[in-house]
Amino acid sequence: MQTLWTVVVLLALVGLGALFIARVNAQGTGRMPTHRYEDWKQSIRDRKHKPPDDGSGPEPPAPPDRAGGDP
Repeated sequence: MQTLWTVVVLLALVGLGALFIARVNAQGTGRMPTHRYEDWKQSIRDRKHKPPDDGSGPEPPAPPDRAGGDP
């Protein structure tokens, strides 16, 4: 009798696992699969099509003043 209950419990666990896997797989249906590097490629395309700026970048910082003057 114990063997029968063991078999029933194991079959129930297998059935619950199958239902769980089916539910997880059903959540992804209907969605477009996105490529792994799609966002990276899009950012590269955006940078290529960006109009050039005026070329004036930030000014370099002034060197710190030294004590003692120039040699």
